[in-house]
Amino acid sequence: MYTAFYGLREKPFTLSPDPRYLFLSDTHREVLGHLIYGIEENEGFIAISGEVGTGKTTLCRTLLDRLGSDAEVAFLFNPHLGPADLLHEIHAEFDLPGKPDSLPELTRNLYAFLLEKKRKGRRVLLIIDEAQTLPIETLEQVRLLSNLETSHEKLLQIVLLGQPELDEKLSIPELRQLRQRIGVWWHLGPLTQPETHDYVLHRLRIAGADGNLFDEAALSLIHDLSQGVPRVINLLCDRALLAGYAAGSRKLDRKLLRGVAQEIDPARQALPGPRRPRARLALALGSALFLLVGGTLLQPGGIAVLEGPILPEVPAPAAEDPTLVVALALPARATHAGVAAPPPARGAPPVARASNVSDRAAVSGTEILDAVLPTRSQATVIAAAGNAALDAWNLPRSDAALLGLADALTVLRKQGLQALSVESADLSMLEELDLPVLVELRAAQGAQRWVLLRAIMGNQVDLQGLLPEETVRVDVLDFVARWTGNAFVPWRDFEALPQILEPWQQGTAVRWLQTSLLELGFLSGVPGGVFEARTLEAVRNFQRAEALEPDGLVGPRTKIQLYRALPQYGNPILVEEPGGARQSS
Repeated sequence: MYTAFYGLREKPFTLSPDPRYLFLSDTHREVLGHLIYGIEENEGFIAISGEVGTGKTTLCRTLLDRLGSDAEVAFLFNPHLGPADLLHEIHAEFDLPGKPDSLPELTRNLYAFLLEKKRKGRRVLLIIDEAQTLPIETLEQVRLLSNLETSHEKLLQIVLLGQPELDEKLSIPELRQLRQRIGVWWHLGPLTQPETHDYVLHRLRIAGADGNLFDEAALSLIHDLSQGVPRVINLLCDRALLAGYAAGSRKLDRKLLRGVAQEIDPARQALPGPRRPRARLALALGSALFLLVGGTLLQPGGIAVLEGPILPEVPAPAAEDPTLVVALALPARATHAGVAAPPPARGAPPVARASNVSDRAAVSGTEILDAVLPTRSQATVIAAAGNAALDAWNLPRSDAALLGLADALTVLRKQGLQALSVESADLSMLEELDLPVLVELRAAQGAQRWVLLRAIMGNQVDLQGLLPEETVRVDVLDFVARWTGNAFVPWRDFEALPQILEPWQQGTAVRWLQTSLLELGFLSGVPGGVFEARTLEAVRNFQRAEALEPDGLVGPRTKIQLYRALPQYGNPILVEEPGGARQSS
């Protein structure tokens, strides 16, 4: 109707999940990377959650396009089914012959199909949309499907898509075995304001628009009204184009958007008022670089020393400057006993400290992070953070080109490290794991970057990856203010144990477990290689001692704590005494 009026080939804001219109925000790019990573690494379970309309289904459609014809895919859209009905739906999606009735027959039929596809070198993928609606007993049946495997790998990979309620459901005690089998678990958030702006322009460009049809004030209001949810953005923009066509308006403004919003939601009485312009990034960057008396800026041509609390305005760089290095000179850091800390250990990267100083003008660590994060590209930061993680484990660095976190995790895995996904974590959880950890930071401007949290020392933390070969030290509170709660903990499975060790398994892995528990004083007797009742109780006692859930299952967290407790395994540590030297536990 309005396409010809605006010179469009097609309607740009339809609600159908068309991969051609996929817009990769930082978060969407990370989630897609994790989907591809999980599939390529043959993870058994992948879980992606997000609010309605944030683009989960579109991402999966894009994933399927990238997989091409090498994969067999079953996509279930209406999963509110019992266990048997679920298997019947899977049979129908894969077009399996016969119509067995019992669960054992259905399972055997599916297993034979999976073995045949494996023999032909084809990947088999089950995607369950709206997975939060699955009854608990059906989710347990889904877990049992993950047991369909050879001695080396999974035969069926399962992707669970759902609203945030999926995270809550997977966290209940009855589903702990399923939860521990999830190799990739990610939450898809809404778009930031700059991303909303780019999203609208992206869809207009794909549809053939010659430039932007919305003015800047209208784009700002679109984000306010939609809260960054793509489906709501599409609805608002489509109605706005229709209203503009009816009014004969070639440019869509804030006033028109307000009218559209009232039509969509008549109950909306008060719309957001004018937004205050953000402080210029240049001023924030200038504050960060020149915040203290004696602060220094290291430049390619030498060192510039500024006297006095001067805050000059520094133009924000148009592109990332790989030579940018910041050193914020502060008084010597004191330990809890009031004694000055020794200089960094030999060979350690230099430290750029950021802290509040009461007797002189200073800028908080959050302002420094806000200034530095947007100036460093995602690829550069994650490459530096990944190499810092390899350094922590005394492993060779990688020169591979990385696009995002999923690429970094692949590099870590190739070097012998696994990555434990931690979502909505707090600092105490990371302290319990006590390993250097990749954490996601978000600047006030919306930029999100993954860096390595290398050390926690009292009320300060060390971050690596933000600056080339530099360790940035900030106060704990400043770190927490910019941490999203998402984290990946690189760890080493020294004994290459099965993903989960559970009761009544047997073999060399169980014998190692029993020997380790015997060494730690949680088990007595002779290791027999069978995960029987006494071993189960010993595992639970060890888990209680380590403040873990005493479920008796030896998954990644329990294995990490076992390796940390046993002296023969060398792990880098995260929690240090202020002024203490780094060492392996």
